[in-house]
Amino acid sequence: MAPLGALLARTGDEMAGTAILLFAYGDSYPDEGAAVFGLLAVAAAVGGPLLGVWLDRARSNGPLALSLASFTVGLAAVGGALYHRQGGLAMVFAVMAGLFGPTVAGGWSASLTDPDAARAQRLAVFDASSYSLAGLVSPALAGAAYAIAGSNAPLVLTLLLLGAGTACAPFARVLRQADPNEETRPPHPLADLRRGITAITHQPRLRAATGSSCVACFGFGLFAVLVPAIGQEQFGSPAAGAILLAVLAAAALASNALLDRRGALQRPGRVLTWATVLVGLGIAIAAAGHPVTAILAAVVIGAGDGPQLAGLIQIRHQEASTHLRTQVFTTGASLKITASGVGALAAAPLMHTGLTVALLTAAAAHLIAAYIASNAGDHSGGDA
Repeated sequence: MAPLGALLARTGDEMAGTAILLFAYGDSYPDEGAAVFGLLAVAAAVGGPLLGVWLDRARSNGPLALSLASFTVGLAAVGGALYHRQGGLAMVFAVMAGLFGPTVAGGWSASLTDPDAARAQRLAVFDASSYSLAGLVSPALAGAAYAIAGSNAPLVLTLLLLGAGTACAPFARVLRQADPNEETRPPHPLADLRRGITAITHQPRLRAATGSSCVACFGFGLFAVLVPAIGQEQFGSPAAGAILLAVLAAAALASNALLDRRGALQRPGRVLTWATVLVGLGIAIAAAGHPVTAILAAVVIGAGDGPQLAGLIQIRHQEASTHLRTQVFTTGASLKITASGVGALAAAPLMHTGLTVALLTAAAAHLIAAYIASNAGDHSGGDA
């Protein structure tokens, strides 16, 4: 039930931005929809560390369910405010909802683990695959809902998916081990926040994996903005970019299935490094400027994208102590959101120099990220 809840919630989360934009577009307020979309991302970046502290201090899965419910209710409030043409109120609700947004990523990831090492690896692969599957089906669901029932339908479907994911939260696993410093540990939440940030910045493997993911997300955020331009240039329509993203997501699912069968996550540092190289190689192939190479690039990027996230998740599970695990995941999600946003902002000035230059910049970011990931290393032992 917990993996199902994660998949449903992430599908709804992937649809949320598109649903809000379509909802606002249907009421002839596209600018307000764009502002709400941006505020959701900014608030998520701010709320991740604080949300992680709260979830880590909990001794049950109640706060996870409450956080997911708050995110869902917040999005419903955004829709209600937009429906009544209260743009300012919708932005306030967007900030409040966005604070709970990292729960969908970090909160679920922290709970999708198991004391058994083999099962924990399978859950890490599923965890990464759920993002690819959500990215694959959510555009189709949003488009179908819009075509069948109008501009309000995608948001309604988003809320239903998030609500179904919330209903599965009580089944999530909460792993808690005795903390040797429990009696001397400062009870104030700010102390936990400081310990979580210290863990990310001072533990070599966590620091390398987190730094690598941020640099890679900068590159991928840049690449994502360029996808419609690739579709226009190579296929004559920006809508072809959506097809390329679907191919990418399908390749990510296939590569994760192969990763699970080969048990490669026993060496997650190596997986993270070479998967990041593969994504960079795929983006560089896209710069070749031909329809065939554009499709090939989507396949290569997807082949690296799935294992890249699986390796990152597994390293976090290995390195994060149980009383800081959720904070590590939600803070990591916040940093990735911020880095992706910076990459998207960098797209506009780079595109003035040409699509090829922008794509090669995104590819170079992934090669730098792979170099950083190589410092994550792996624990001794295991089957290479």
